[in-house]
This record gives sequence, C-alpha cells and structure tokens, in this order.
Amino acid sequence: MNQTYLSNGLYSVLNQSDEVVVIKLDNASHPVFKAHFEGMPLLPGFLQIDIVTEILGEEIDAIASAKFLQKVLPEETLTYTIAPAKSGVRVKLTNSSNALCGDFKLKWH
Repeated sequence: MNQTYLSNGLYSVLNQSDEVVVIKLDNASHPVFKAHFEGMPLLPGFLQIDIVTEILGEEIDAIASAKFLQKVLPEETLTYTIAPAKSGVRVKLTNSSNALCGDFKLKWH
C-alpha cells in the first residue's frame, strides 16, 4: 500500500482481504479534516473512494455511481465491502455502528 499525499497519516488498515477492508481514521487534526469543513470535519467523498482503491492497489477507470449516505467523521472505524457487479465492482462503506455511509459502483483494472 502506498498512501498518497492526501491520505498519508490519515488512516491505518486494521484488516484486509479482497472482499473486506477495515480501516481506522487515525488523525482528527489531519489537514483533510481542517479543509472539509471548518468547525464540522468530515471525510470528503472522493477520499472515501480513493482510500479503498489505494489500499487494494487499483486504479479507477470510471465511477458508475456514488451515494454518500452518512457523514464520515474523524477517528471512525470504517469497513469497505467489495463485491463483483455486472460491469465492475460494488463497494459498500459502513461505520462501526454498521450504518451504511457510502455505496459506490466502480470500474477498475
């Protein structure tokens, strides 16, 4: 795993397989949270997607759909569940309360 400048120091991987990735957002004072949004820090949607592709070493060809359903807050534990779909993969993102935070349909190599 090679973290990008945006995600460096942002999270750590707790568990990883081809179907499930569990991370912990480590640093509430990370610049990403300071920029998005002041006074109410959230993990930006594009990073919710970028993190799982970064961990799995995939490059996104297309985002067929992306639904952001719950706020992702600093220091949360998140689970990505990856499943094959008709034309790519479907990634579901849940928090430690098992609430669905994101639902993404992606195409990657």
